[in-house]
Amino acid sequence: MVTLKDVAKRANVSLSTASYSMNGSPLITNETRQKVLTAAEEIGYRPNGMAKNLKTKKTNIIGLFLSGFTGPFFNDMVEGIQDVVMENGYELVVCASVETHRLLVERYVDGAIILNYHMEDQLLQTLANEKMPFVVMDREIQNPYIKNIVLPNHEGAKMIVDYLVQKGHARIGFVGGSEESYDGETRLTGFVKALSKHGMMLEESDLIRADFTEESGYTEMKAFMEMKSSIPSAFVCANDEMAMGAIRAARENGIKVPEELAITGFDDIFVSRHFTPSLTTVKVPRKEWGTIAAQTLFKMLNKDFDYTPEGLKVELMTRNSG
Repeated sequence: MVTLKDVAKRANVSLSTASYSMNGSPLITNETRQKVLTAAEEIGYRPNGMAKNLKTKKTNIIGLFLSGFTGPFFNDMVEGIQDVVMENGYELVVCASVETHRLLVERYVDGAIILNYHMEDQLLQTLANEKMPFVVMDREIQNPYIKNIVLPNHEGAKMIVDYLVQKGHARIGFVGGSEESYDGETRLTGFVKALSKHGMMLEESDLIRADFTEESGYTEMKAFMEMKSSIPSAFVCANDEMAMGAIRAARENGIKVPEELAITGFDDIFVSRHFTPSLTTVKVPRKEWGTIAAQTLFKMLNKDFDYTPEGLKVELMTRNSG
């Protein structure tokens, strides 16, 4: 591991000069500082976050690690997290890229909230400890220093299936996203399980894969309709945006929603109630989800590792699309 001593040697300066340079001290000339920074870059030196806080061993920073930050779903969730972080006198750093491991490895944060499928379970298991606990929102891990705060996706899927079956639908398809998405896949497995309780099954050919965006929902549903001579009477989509795209595709194919094809979503984003037709969907308490995740993390930071957070509830919103 490259150390500050290696940087000092490379730049041909004293260890104290190297330290002052890396920390931007006004005692160091610009020429010397640049020489030290160049040396650090050449040998791949990375300052240790903990070294900056030797007295308190704390950074007072919470890391939020996302696999992406697009779409309207995240706004309320992040707001819930941010409110709790600020109430506790901490700062929130949001990272939405694949290469975020260094912030955890070098302990630039006191704790982390994870909603990033790029970060492997093994990495999180290795890094989590009493002084740097994690909350995961996109998987389930058994670890004393990691709490799972996940959505009741099976419950929501059951609600929507029961509703559609009650409306008389006997063949129901599903529009899912990436297989790497925990929420998308648990909504799919919950959907299949709910169908089975009604003596029904998901035909393999009625499973459409998109990528959670409205445009992908439109493109994949359009392709599906062009290929099929027979289609289901209803589709459950793993989120609202794909549902809205699917409805656009149906309309372009001259199919009336919901008269000829019911299409439902999941999440109840703000625009879903204003879309035409308004979207039947499952309401997810996004801000509360973020709030509970952050509250749970601070419980662990205060050494309460036995804390059990309250469960989240979802609600079926019956509107005009199905």
